[in-house]
Amino acid sequence: MSPYERLVRAVPAALKEARRSPMLAPLTISRPWLKFGAFILLTIAAFFGAGLVYGIVTLIFPDLRTMMTGESSPLPETSDRLLHEGAEAFGMSGILGLMALAILLPAMTVYGQRFCAFLWPSRRFDLSHFWVGGLTMTCLAVIALPWHMWQGAEWAPPIANALYDDWTKPAYVVLMAVGLLIAAAAEEIVFRGVLLRLTALVVRHPLLICLINGLAFSALHLDPNPVAFVARMMSGAIWTWAALRLGGLEFATGAHLAHNLMISLLWAPLSEIDVGADTPWTALAPEVVTAVVIVLMTERLANRSDAPDLNDLAPRGAA
Repeated sequence: MSPYERLVRAVPAALKEARRSPMLAPLTISRPWLKFGAFILLTIAAFFGAGLVYGIVTLIFPDLRTMMTGESSPLPETSDRLLHEGAEAFGMSGILGLMALAILLPAMTVYGQRFCAFLWPSRRFDLSHFWVGGLTMTCLAVIALPWHMWQGAEWAPPIANALYDDWTKPAYVVLMAVGLLIAAAAEEIVFRGVLLRLTALVVRHPLLICLINGLAFSALHLDPNPVAFVARMMSGAIWTWAALRLGGLEFATGAHLAHNLMISLLWAPLSEIDVGADTPWTALAPEVVTAVVIVLMTERLANRSDAPDLNDLAPRGAA
C-alpha cells in the first residue's frame, strides 16, 4: 500500500475516533443552556474574587505588582537579570493559575464533575504523554533554529550570554521550567480542558472544534501581529487535536511547556518578547512542519498496540 493510500484511509479513521473521544462526552443531559448560564455567572464571580485576592496581595507587597504583570519589561541588563526574569515568570504564572482556577472550579461545581473530567476523563493520568509531547516539541524547536537564523533572526541564547553571572543560569533554567509549567498547565486547562468540553455541547465535528479552540487561544494572547496570530492558532488547533485523540491534556501540556521554555532558553528572556513585532510570513514554515509532526506523533501514540481503547471506557464526563 502506498503512503498516499495509507493517508486516504487513515484520515477518515482518525476523524471517526476523534468524534468518539471522551473529551467530547456530554457533561450534562438536562437543561444544558441553563447550566451554561450558571457557569458564566459563577465564573464572573470567581474572577471578581480572584481579582480581589490579587489586589489585596499587591497592596501588601507592592513590588509583586510589577513582577506579576511584567510592567518593567524588558528588564534591565544586569548581571543578575536572569533571576529577575525567573521571578517575573513565576508572577505571571501565578496570575494564569488564578485565572484557570476561576474557570475550572465553576465548571466543576455547575456540572458536578471532578477536576479530572476536564483534564483526562475516562482514564488515569499518563505521564508518558507529557514527556513525549515535551521531547517532540524540544526537538522541533532545535531543528527550526537554522531556519530562523537564515531568515535573519539574531540568535543570542540567554543561557550562553557572558553578561549574566554563571551561577544565575542554572537557577534561571529551574525557575523558568517551573513557572512555565504552571503557565502551560493553566492555559491547557482553560482551552483544551474546560473550553473544549463546553464547545462540545454545541459543536461535534473535531476539526471545527480544533479551529474554534485555536482561534480563541490565539485571540486571547492579544497580539496584533497577523503572523503570530496564525502561528498561535495553529498551535492551539493541533494541541486540541492531541487532547481529542489521546483523551487528555498531558501531551499538549508537555508540548506547550517545551515550546515556551525553548523560546526563553534559546532565543530571548520572556520580558524581551515583543508583542506586535513585525514578522515575515515565511516564519510560518517551521510552524507548518511542527503541526504535521505533532499530528503524526499524536496518531502514533493513539494507535500504539498497548494504548487503551478510550471508547471502551465509561466516560466520567457524563452526568
